[in-house]
Amino acid sequence: MTLAPPTAALFGWIMLGERLSLLAWTGMLITITGIGMSVLGKGEKHKFSLKLPFKGVLFGIGAGMGQGIGLVLSKVGMDYYALSLGEGNSYIHTTLPFSSTFIRAITGTIGFVLLMAIRRQFHTLPVAMRDKKGMKAALWATVTGPFIGVSLSLMATQYTAVGIASTLMALTPVMIIWPAHMIFKQQITIKEVAGAIISVIGVALFFIR
Repeated sequence: MTLAPPTAALFGWIMLGERLSLLAWTGMLITITGIGMSVLGKGEKHKFSLKLPFKGVLFGIGAGMGQGIGLVLSKVGMDYYALSLGEGNSYIHTTLPFSSTFIRAITGTIGFVLLMAIRRQFHTLPVAMRDKKGMKAALWATVTGPFIGVSLSLMATQYTAVGIASTLMALTPVMIIWPAHMIFKQQITIKEVAGAIISVIGVALFFIR
């Protein structure tokens, strides 16, 4: 998934003409290095190894690149929509990310229904709906993630280059270290702390003028 920021930066340059300074590229590299330090080696089975499953690597590369390209395409779509409604209207620019998120949600729902139909798993939905604790958690996750989080991420692309926005969004694994410790009592390692510090240093380079 750390491929998402450089992919977004590359396609932002190809499709939108956005250019990142050498300092911004340096900040991106340092931030991604810090993120890598924070997440590598987590879990019991998937330790960092040179003998990685080839299929898993391909899916991971596809996911990272898809994330980066998707962010650029979202910005392209918002730009065209803003032009058609009136480029100088600040209200339109504020609401566009939420409209775009709604379109993504509709598409995701269609994909979900198709996948459930292919796998013939519609019978599992009533069981899931009766799980009040699970549905409550899913509702909060949906509001904070796909609605607020994605909308703000699209808003971020309006005010900065997609490469920089994507790098800031990739900080999620670093940001959840402390909540994971407080809620799930997960131990915080020195490597994770060092990775978080390095990531923050990399992010700070984006704001140096």
